Amino acid sequence: MSSGRFKYSSPIGLWDKLVSITTYYTFGLTGIIWLIASILIFKKPVTSFCSYHIYQSIFISILLAVLSMVLNLVLQLTIKIPYIGDLIGHLYLWLFNVPLFFTFSLFNFIIFIIITYLAIGAFFGKRTYFPFISDIIGANFRD
Repeated sequence: MSSGRFKYSSPIGLWDKLVSITTYYTFGLTGIIWLIASILIFKKPVTSFCSYHIYQSIFISILLAVLSMVLNLVLQLTIKIPYIGDLIGHLYLWLFNVPLFFTFSLFNFIIFIIITYLAIGAFFGKRTYFPFISDIIGANFRD
């Protein structure tokens, strides 16, 4: 599903698509390197398509880091409570540590599916929509 309200200022090239795809799988690292290289080496601005995907991947990786810290804090606070701590400990174990698909846990598999969806959208030259995050990126980084 792609949001049709965004317009592009320039045609989407193969290089922009490759950078957009790889920035999702590296959780924004490729995008940060591309932003720095564009400014310092190539002396040209990043296309709006590429910057949209770069900022979205960086935002997703920051959101995942914050979510991980919050879940770890909740686990540490509730693990001492009788019965509830056991329940949350088992839930945490099943969601994050038990391999479901090859070596992916359920949480890792869901993140992989989301990242793959966003990367496939970038491959087809679309600004893939992810609820809440795409709205923030679209509102703050317009053409």
